[in-house]
Amino acid sequence: GYQGQTDDRAQAMAVVAGLAEPGYYPAIQKVLKTEYHASPYMEKYVLEALCLMNAPKQALERMKLRYDKQIASELSTLWEGWEIEGGSYNHGWSGGPLTILSQYMAGISPRKTGFAEVSIMPQMGDLREIMSVVSLPQGLMDLKLKRSENRFQMNLKTPVKALIGIPK
Repeated sequence: GYQGQTDDRAQAMAVVAGLAEPGYYPAIQKVLKTEYHASPYMEKYVLEALCLMNAPKQALERMKLRYDKQIASELSTLWEGWEIEGGSYNHGWSGGPLTILSQYMAGISPRKTGFAEVSIMPQMGDLREIMSVVSLPQGLMDLKLKRSENRFQMNLKTPVKALIGIPK
């Protein structure tokens, strides 16, 4: 009998937890285009759900929309809430997009404990170029991705074994 708005947080968590079947993804993606109840902390999971549903373009669009005020601000930190008033203006929990950009857009994920082996499976969305340096226990990994309409280029320097995927 619930008649309220569909909650973006619950839909996202169903995807992240593996409870939502792929057949429901189009409906969930539609909800995530229209509902914006997530705090900066929970927004990370909404963005992750979009990436798990192979919708990196929508994730980037939502990220830009949600964080626009914070990025345009003269402050160099991320805020507790979407508005600066009524909360702290320096909250690490608001930095979820940074992990999303590294793990999904650049595609860098551990395959073995301690990053002894990694996978590079980029989902670039609309991004044309990504540069990422990751400090691993074994040393620095340097990844550069560049794509145009008919060309994809990856430059990778890594101290560990990597499984590499090329985006379609």
